[in-house]
Amino acid sequence: MYICQWHLDIIFGKQRDAVEVLKAWKQEDLASSEFRRAKSIRMVCGHVGPSPSHLILEHEFETLADWEAALADMGKPQFKRFPEALAPFVVAGSQHWEVLRILG
Repeated sequence: MYICQWHLDIIFGKQRDAVEVLKAWKQEDLASSEFRRAKSIRMVCGHVGPSPSHLILEHEFETLADWEAALADMGKPQFKRFPEALAPFVVAGSQHWEVLRILG
């Protein structure tokens, strides 16, 4: 099992706007992409230590192939609007993925 985390830093004061876009994106993911293979999905933000402007979308997948299939679907036309809507709220260059393997 793997935890695949998408990290984003959000411009100060724009967290609510970014979260709304991400929620809509996740609904579309679950409806029409292989992100439905995820065993769990949650969104968290910094609280003590990390900045509250740091968002993490965390997906738990059985295999890395499941995660790769989900990412491949992001090229579909119905997903184009989401990165465009999110871009004004994200600190440029801050987004990245971290993949962790669950032990035991």
